[in-house]
Amino acid sequence: MRVILSRHGNTFSVTDPVVWVGATQDLPLVDSGILQAHCLAKSLQQADIKPKAVYCGPLKRTRDYAVIVLEQLHSSKKPIVDTRLTEINYGNWAGLTTTQIQEIDQDEALSAWENLSVWPKYAGWEGSPTHLTKEIREFSKDLTSKYDSTDTILVISSNGRLRYFLKLIPDLFEQHVQDKAFKVATGNICLLTYENRKWQMQFWNKKPEYLLQTI
Repeated sequence: MRVILSRHGNTFSVTDPVVWVGATQDLPLVDSGILQAHCLAKSLQQADIKPKAVYCGPLKRTRDYAVIVLEQLHSSKKPIVDTRLTEINYGNWAGLTTTQIQEIDQDEALSAWENLSVWPKYAGWEGSPTHLTKEIREFSKDLTSKYDSTDTILVISSNGRLRYFLKLIPDLFEQHVQDKAFKVATGNICLLTYENRKWQMQFWNKKPEYLLQTI
């Protein structure tokens, strides 16, 4: 089975101040974010990939991204909304710019999260890395029990949540943290495969057209 992980498209235009957007900020896609959804659909078509199912988180930016991709694929399928794909609730950081977070004496915690993916202790975030990892494992187990080995599933979520899919493979999360390569840019995708009861990563954080080189 193949699982294509996708981060939703842009929610800020070039003139907008970029703030931390988590589970409590339900922003729509901007024009460039809509275009990113079109690019993903085009790459899927060119690679002759027809997702058996499309999953997304409940936030508007992930739901709309999923709907656009399916429409562009001329699919009658509807996105399957799963709360285990919801972005992290960034607590006290939500709605703030990076500079504003630094100004409230959270610069050390911010650097630790940005560079080492260390969960901040005093920022009011909901949940924990352990809880998120558990949800991702449960979600992935559901996929393997529900779909066939030849199926391709598209999963659309957000940057904070997506990195925990690396936990499906022993030591991979730690390696990506060491390499500072755990983030997924807006509109980018990752590819995981499941075979012989094991997950493997084929690539991480690539433009959708990278599918044409690997499929």
